[in-house]
This record gives sequence, C-alpha cells and structure tokens, in this order.
Amino acid sequence: MVQRGSIAILLCTSCTLAACGGKSPTTPSSGSASLVQGQTLNVVTGAPSPGLTVYIGASRHATTDAQGMFSFDVDDPGPYSTTVRGDGFVERETRLRAAADRARLPLIPASFDLAAFDEMFRNVNSRLQRWVMPPSLVVLATTMTFRSTGDDEFTAAGEQMTDDEVSLMVAHMSEGLGLLTGNTFTSFASVEVERPKSGDRVSVIRPGRIVVGRYTGIVTLANTIGYGRWSETSTGAIVSGAMFLDRDFDRGDARRRLLRIHELGHALGYQHVQSRTSIMNPAIGPEPTDFDRTGAIIAFQRPPGNRSPDRDPAAAVSMSAPADAVGARTSSGVVCRITG
Repeated sequence: MVQRGSIAILLCTSCTLAACGGKSPTTPSSGSASLVQGQTLNVVTGAPSPGLTVYIGASRHATTDAQGMFSFDVDDPGPYSTTVRGDGFVERETRLRAAADRARLPLIPASFDLAAFDEMFRNVNSRLQRWVMPPSLVVLATTMTFRSTGDDEFTAAGEQMTDDEVSLMVAHMSEGLGLLTGNTFTSFASVEVERPKSGDRVSVIRPGRIVVGRYTGIVTLANTIGYGRWSETSTGAIVSGAMFLDRDFDRGDARRRLLRIHELGHALGYQHVQSRTSIMNPAIGPEPTDFDRTGAIIAFQRPPGNRSPDRDPAAAVSMSAPADAVGARTSSGVVCRITG
C-alpha cells in the first residue's frame, strides 16, 4: 500500500565427452533413450548466453555454444537436477526432463538488483509468489464502508461511480496488469462491474478474482489511502486479491492512477520496496521504473516457489492449474501509511 505524500559447435574429443557427458546440440542421439536439451538466454534482452557451464545430476556437465545451446544423452526421462553457472549471470538451479523440444532457461544478469527483487516479489520465506493464471477483475462501482483490514465482507454505502469513472479505473488496472506481470497477462480474464445496493453485504475475497472498490473510513480506521490483500497457496501461487481505495483520494487526486497500480501490485502478491525507487515504494509518487518492468519479467519466467538467488522448487506449479485448486490458502495484506 502507499503512503500519501554465428554458431560455434562444441568441440569435444571422445575423452572429454566421457568426462562431461555433454554433446554438441546438432549431434544426433547415439542410441540413448532421449535428450535433455536447452538454451540459456539473458532474461532481460533475450540474447543467447554462450560459454556457460550446465551441470545435470551429480557429475555430468557441458558448455553452452554460441547460441546458448546444450544437450545431454540420457537413459530415462528424468527429471534431472540442473545447475547453470558462468560469469555475468546469477547461478540458476532447476530441474529438466528429456524432451523433443529445447527447454528455455532465462538467466538473471549478475548486475540486476536481486535484493530489491526479493523485497518486492518474494515473501517472508524468501519464496517467489505470483498468479499462475490471469485473474478476473471485479469493480465495485458502489462506495463501500470500511471497518477493518481483516474483514472479508463490507457494506455498500450507496454512492455510485459513473460509467466514465469505472472505465478509467479499468484502464488503469489493465495498464498495471501488463506492467506488473511483464506482459505475461495483457488483459484480465474477464471484467465485471457490480453495483450493490445501499446496505448490501459484499464479499471481496473471491477465488480467481481481484476485487477493487472505493471505501469510506480507511483514513480514520487504518490511517491509509490504500490497502491491498492477497491469498496464496502453500506453493506460492496467488489465487485471489482485493484492493481498498480511499474514496476521497481515489475520486479527486491526480495521483490516483499511481495508487491504483501500486495496490494492484499488492493484490498480485507483491510487497513494498524500501531499497530503491519503485512503484511499490510505501509512499505514493514514483512512476513505474525500469526495475519494476525487469523484475516483473524475471518473476513471470520463474515458477512460484522459486527461491533466492534463483532456485526453482522441486515441483513447479502448472500454469494451467485452476486458481482454486492449487493447495491450501493463507491470506496476507499490506497497509500503506500516510506521511503527510
């Protein structure tokens, strides 16, 4: 929440191949059951990463060619523990299976600010958390009455947003979604507008959805102009989110776009960044930065549960897993205090 205020083939002798277990990516399999193969890339630029060492299992290794490619003959499909090391990049640990297609391994440049990345995209257990499917968006076009940061249901107060106000909010939210997911999600799965009647009780925690609305009472009860919540599974997959915007600030302040994008970050499972300028700073003002854009690209090329510096979990969450069937949920939120 925010406070106010040209391809070089790997040349290996038979002796070297016996030692490392690797082979030229263009050499066909010699009687082995399958291939573990891949390509290493710079996650920021998309350029191939040559000259890196790829290890699979306990002792086999190979060097990536000019196109960042590598391959290993294997006798079973795996998975195999895989580590990529080399100058200029953060070491990556993951697991690969034998496959007809090359695995794509995007690597983080060593110059990237990992400390700030951990602040924003990893939770208190140092585990990356994010949505695995595009969320739906629900806009509560009736002003709601805020009671407590722990409540899941709130009462409609009656005041209505105009259609133009709703359209602008959806536009800001869509901008933020693309930015904060590295354009993995370029639109919400669906957009719904609800206008509950005065006195109606409305649940804001809904599987697969981010619910956003204006609220009275936030400044008085929570000393904030914005508050965001998310629910995550034991794997680090985010499955629901909610955004609470101060009615007066969101209705009239020119910075409301920044607040909306910031609170969307929380609903996506992100936390505050203290160490550098970011849209996720706990004080309103910064426009989205290159760090924010790059960080989102990195986050969405790793599975939930990835740990610092760059270690994938043994079992990754499928991108096709239903949002409400990935594991037990816990709920978290971040309150942004007003500084003046």
